[in-house]
Amino acid sequence: MADEKAEQEESSGFVVRDKRRFNEEGEKRNEAEAEPKQDFVMKESSEPESTDERPGPDFSAFVLSLATQALVQLGEMPAPEGVQIPVNVAVAKQTIDILSMLAEKTRGNLSETEEKLMQEILHNLRMSYVKKKDA
Repeated sequence: MADEKAEQEESSGFVVRDKRRFNEEGEKRNEAEAEPKQDFVMKESSEPESTDERPGPDFSAFVLSLATQALVQLGEMPAPEGVQIPVNVAVAKQTIDILSMLAEKTRGNLSETEEKLMQEILHNLRMSYVKKKDA
């Protein structure tokens, strides 16, 4: 059994052992408890194991995050609780220009849904910008 465990450790990468002098209840361990009850073995794998339930990043989420940022900068949307973000039309214009550049650079590579989202977001942001600029 010891040979089996050593062989597993060698082939799996590295092993983490609990060598704390105190047990889970905070009491000092005696010599019998000093031997770890469980080893945590980290295995190398080609695919990372994900425990996160959220989907991976996608283009639409990225565009929406930039659009939200621009709306906050324009004062059209409240900032997150506890954060003070002053209205800054110049910075909002820069964020809108970044979205515009992104639309230009990705033209022809987006799905129909992504293209429509990008066009609608840019239109709405540009209209909000003009209203704020002229006010």
